[in-house]
Amino acid sequence: MTTLYPVVQIAPGTWEIDIFDTGSVFVLEGRERALVIDTGIGIGDLKAMIQKLTAKPLTVVMTHGHGDHTGGAGQFGEYFMNEADFPIFDPQADIAGRRGYAAIFPQLHPDRYYPWTEADIVEWNAPVKRIPMEDGQEFDLGGRVVTAYACPGHTPGSMVLLDEKSRCLFAGDALNCNLLITGKPGNPGFVSIETACRGLKRLREMRARYDGIYNGHHDYRPLGAPLKDNVLSDAIELMEGLISGNYTPQPMPDNLPTSRIGGQVVKKNETMIAFTPEGIHDPK
Repeated sequence: MTTLYPVVQIAPGTWEIDIFDTGSVFVLEGRERALVIDTGIGIGDLKAMIQKLTAKPLTVVMTHGHGDHTGGAGQFGEYFMNEADFPIFDPQADIAGRRGYAAIFPQLHPDRYYPWTEADIVEWNAPVKRIPMEDGQEFDLGGRVVTAYACPGHTPGSMVLLDEKSRCLFAGDALNCNLLITGKPGNPGFVSIETACRGLKRLREMRARYDGIYNGHHDYRPLGAPLKDNVLSDAIELMEGLISGNYTPQPMPDNLPTSRIGGQVVKKNETMIAFTPEGIHDPK
């Protein structure tokens, strides 16, 4: 299987691996272990690629339960994830869903060369163990401690990983320029905009502890570079406008999956939040 992933070193012992535009995987190496943050949709031999970067034993964590982050889990046997996402998402995405998602990107970027074929997306036959990851849990890699913090919004169990050694915050989909919080009360996985806003304000309170935020997709930032500094503040401002009722909605873009039809968006600069009006406030 392919191992021809684009890779950028962000800091000493810290890499971002591009899973062919479908998402990013981050690898953080300590003296004793290496931490793998997300596993992508599951294209090619990710584990072999990681073992080219580090020979240390691997601990795998998931920022949340969506298949474009957990689809490669079958190569690793076990991973940590917030238990709030356990009831909503399968331990690993099914092969049809993984292939369907991956096929979107060659269509979006017909001018780009992607060194993989459908044969590089395979079924994982071995069982995958999910281990609950707690708010505040520390992963000691040896001379490097990475701390997980709950940041519900995109999903109930969304987590961010703070590495104070490299001064990087790894946010998964809890913060990006295309922030999807489109659930409605009563639906599985619903998180209100009010709850999501509290999570982002928590990240803002941590601001002295990191220099850059790396989300789980590099479609709104160069590979290996953090999000622009204004993304977090713009997202909070947009959410505060939704909560107060001071916003001007726009129709959902046509290129988003049909499951999001009926939602609306608000925008500021590069940042867009997709939402449903019924999902703005916490249930009474």
